[in-house]
Amino acid sequence: MLKNRRSAVEAVTPLFRSAEASNDIAAADAASCYAALLRARVDNRLSVTTGAEMIGKMFEAIRAQQLARDLMREAHLTTPEVIRDMGLERMYGDSSPCPPTDNPFTSAEVVTLPTLAAA
Repeated sequence: MLKNRRSAVEAVTPLFRSAEASNDIAAADAASCYAALLRARVDNRLSVTTGAEMIGKMFEAIRAQQLARDLMREAHLTTPEVIRDMGLERMYGDSSPCPPTDNPFTSAEVVTLPTLAAA
């Protein structure tokens, strides 16, 4: 029974990490698109009303992606509780099976978001 539970954890872990990474990439892409829309409007001397609805929707999408990222982080932080509830604390100890660098509060890694190439 514990072997099956551990297999479940090992199956879910890479999927969870992939979902976290995909969310960050999608948010970065949406933010880049948002900036490009604003820059295109300015560079082409268009009215502030041109594309306003689209730009507003992009902003809302970015906010929704941030909320999704916050929820993923909160879900990630519940890992030790899930491990305990599954009876796997002896296999993983009193913490998450995730390496310390996966914890957003202990990682010293700085992530650089992609920038738009100068036109």
